[in-house]
Amino acid sequence: MKTYAHFVSKKTSQGMKIFRHHTEFHSINGPGKAIGLVVMMNPGDARPIDDVLFNILENSEYETEKPVLTVPDNTMKKVMRMIRKAYDDNEIKLPHQYSIHIENIFNIREKDSDKAKRYARSISGVKHLMFKSRELLNNYDFVFFAWGKLDIGVERQKDLLTKYPQAIVVNKLNYKGTIMDVSYPVHPLYMKTEYFLKASKDKIGIRLLEEDANIL
Repeated sequence: MKTYAHFVSKKTSQGMKIFRHHTEFHSINGPGKAIGLVVMMNPGDARPIDDVLFNILENSEYETEKPVLTVPDNTMKKVMRMIRKAYDDNEIKLPHQYSIHIENIFNIREKDSDKAKRYARSISGVKHLMFKSRELLNNYDFVFFAWGKLDIGVERQKDLLTKYPQAIVVNKLNYKGTIMDVSYPVHPLYMKTEYFLKASKDKIGIRLLEEDANIL
């Protein structure tokens, strides 16, 4: 898969900060129908592949006019691997061309999750960028929630869980080799792939929404 995203850099009270939104995974054969939605906490250290563009974003206010090819971070790479493996395990063939929507609860680009949360709470005047989101489709072939333990954007978390009742959610946390049951959607880097595969069983290709669930 290849990654594309919009980037915006803005001067804030905490210095120049980069925001990322409308991120997508594309199949190696190019973009196509959006088959999936993945929602995580915030953009990590994924960055534009173009060094000149990245330097501009780091040092001045700038906004990309269109989605740009992006170097995926470790979280994205793991999500890609797990999705491909889940399709294989469910014996479902990925389309020749497809896209996967990637959303975040908030949009500041920061690898350190504690710093990211502090920025999301403290930086003023950029709410439109911090919480910018695409209009989500009513249906996807799969939905995967993995924003971790988070007290930011709580209402949006609730809305997403309600809208997509058949979402893949892993509630087993793997922290330094210790496995714990938790109530929140575990972040990809803190889950074993086997737990994701188990959670995804029979949840790919469902296209089941809240209103559909109410009539079953």
